[in-house]
Amino acid sequence: MNRKRIAIAGLALFASACSSSATGGAAKPVTTAETTTSTTSSSASGVDLASLKPCELVTGTEASGLGFSSPAPRRAAGADTCEWDSSDGGLTVALNAKISAESLDFGSYTKTPAEFGKYSGFTARPKQDNGACQVVISVSDSSSVQVVANADVANRNSAKACELAEKSADFVAAKLP
Repeated sequence: MNRKRIAIAGLALFASACSSSATGGAAKPVTTAETTTSTTSSSASGVDLASLKPCELVTGTEASGLGFSSPAPRRAAGADTCEWDSSDGGLTVALNAKISAESLDFGSYTKTPAEFGKYSGFTARPKQDNGACQVVISVSDSSSVQVVANADVANRNSAKACELAEKSADFVAAKLP
């Protein structure tokens, strides 16, 4: 059951980030039509996420402190991801080595600018509570990291999910180059 919740979080992660072409081809990032605050990273635009492993961006101690179990590496929609599970929800970290934060589509979310370590980004809260929340860290002009949390899904507690996503994003940002 928990794996299903984490898989749903992973699907939500990429559903908000990508759209499929009309001919059934590969998913492609779409640009949001909404005007947003810039999330340009404070780091150089040449950051290489390809050398990182998402399961190493949240330590076992950090994950345990958030109530999550051992990580499970995955590859979804062309991105390296890692998933952690709990009895109440889950956490997914995805490395987007060639997708900028600005190109991700969060039209059905309320975006709030935020800082995670030395990086700018935003928290994307669903406009209707569904027990999930996403954080996007702008690593460079052409790359980003997404952190998706599900929490208290039975009660659709997006506030708790955002708290977990933001704490996790701070852990992730501390390990980025």
